[in-house]
Amino acid sequence: MYIISACLCGVNCKYSGKDNLNERCLKLFKEGKAVLVCPEQLGGLPTPRNPVELNSSVQEVVEGKGRALSNLGEDVTKQFLDGAYETLKIANQVGATNAILKEASPSCGCNFVYDGTFTGNKIKGKGVTAYILEKEGISVFSDEDLEVDNNKLVYLNEYDREKARKRKLFRQSEQSEYEEEYFDLTENIADMSELPPKVEENVKKLMISLAHDLMGFEEVDEIAEATGLSIEEVQEILNEDE
Repeated sequence: MYIISACLCGVNCKYSGKDNLNERCLKLFKEGKAVLVCPEQLGGLPTPRNPVELNSSVQEVVEGKGRALSNLGEDVTKQFLDGAYETLKIANQVGATNAILKEASPSCGCNFVYDGTFTGNKIKGKGVTAYILEKEGISVFSDEDLEVDNNKLVYLNEYDREKARKRKLFRQSEQSEYEEEYFDLTENIADMSELPPKVEENVKKLMISLAHDLMGFEEVDEIAEATGLSIEEVQEILNEDE
């Protein structure tokens, strides 16, 4: 089972309110081999939201010595850490051993992140969620890792070589995951009662987006059945988004 950044499967949950659709990730999800997450929404942040970068190494951020700051100087370190640990909790619940995350994201970057200056400059490093997942033994791949051509005989730099190595590992994981059963996240809907209200609301919105945008359910009762939410909850959230 995989954990996949929801934006890679067409969910409009990136900071700008858009997505980063990756057809290969979407295929895994439709085959029932993945559970989608958005760590920043799970941490209680809204969509859209201000862009965020880390002002120091991810290890320092996790240890409380660095910060995740928005372009307006807002400190959202707590939300980033909360979202990362909620993602880890979901990964453990579904037995995920691999994660496919959005490259360069301050939460999900696997090889590179932005340098904290909001100038578009990337540096080698990981996002908060990617770091915590990997630290707990989950293999993390970025969407860019999936696209490397392993038939190349020469790699121009260390980054290309690392992506090629991860691409090979990903292919191996695809084969080992083939027989796994689909995990129905709605079975754990009762667990959301333990979440902070804002996080619970964002989780419900994400589930409704999956049912509506990816699975194609249009009617409120269909969305309710697919997500495990009540018709009243679905209708209320849909009305808020209009």
